[in-house]
Amino acid sequence: MTLRSGLPIAIVVKANIKVLGVPVTTLHMLLLSADQGLVTTFTDLSKELGIEAQCTMDSREMSEQLSRAKYEGVLLDFDTIADARPVLARVRESCSNKNAIVFAVATEVGEATRAINDRAHFLLRRPIDTRTVRQTLYAAYDLMRKERRRYFRVTVNLPVRIAAVTGTPASIECSTINVSSNGMAILSPRSFKLAETLDVDLALPSGLTVRATGTVIWDDKHGKTGLHFQCRTPHMRHELDSWLDSQFCSADL
Repeated sequence: MTLRSGLPIAIVVKANIKVLGVPVTTLHMLLLSADQGLVTTFTDLSKELGIEAQCTMDSREMSEQLSRAKYEGVLLDFDTIADARPVLARVRESCSNKNAIVFAVATEVGEATRAINDRAHFLLRRPIDTRTVRQTLYAAYDLMRKERRRYFRVTVNLPVRIAAVTGTPASIECSTINVSSNGMAILSPRSFKLAETLDVDLALPSGLTVRATGTVIWDDKHGKTGLHFQCRTPHMRHELDSWLDSQFCSADL
């Protein structure tokens, strides 16, 4: 099937599926193209993976979406969208989307070279048929899933003991709101200063305590605090990641 030009359109696609018997969590992808054939083919093939689509009509709104939400993949049609390259720059500048898997549709050699230099992961050139789109989606799926896992946060209430590295040595008993590989939000009986360094002892359900050094990245002054942290040892990082992996898989069931 050859893709045909149509009206400008951007599509947000979401997936919550099981592929070939392997459970996966919700994936998000943003697609921008002025080619209605590409839009139709992409969304039809996405349905094979249980993907649902939401639509937005221009690159400006797409950029706004990138600033508001997390996406594991972005498809940009350089052939039909004149300002696709600035959108890719915004992807790379985004705190939450800078590692998103990028699909570039660029047929002209110079545009294709620029897309590759801008670190696009997959390059498509017209004419594009159904088989090519399907192969590309499936080839990218594991990469998108890995990106989702990297960003994954589990909502959980676990005991965590916090102590200031300098000043008062007394520890504070807190609880988590959510936890990721290198961050957590906590409920605390006191507020903290931005950039304050803390000793963190997180009690996992297995009984293991993960010890880490944390930095305050936000505090709402009403009992909620966000921390970025680094585990003290590789073993503790492994134990935390193993537990998060189990929660990531459980979320799919």
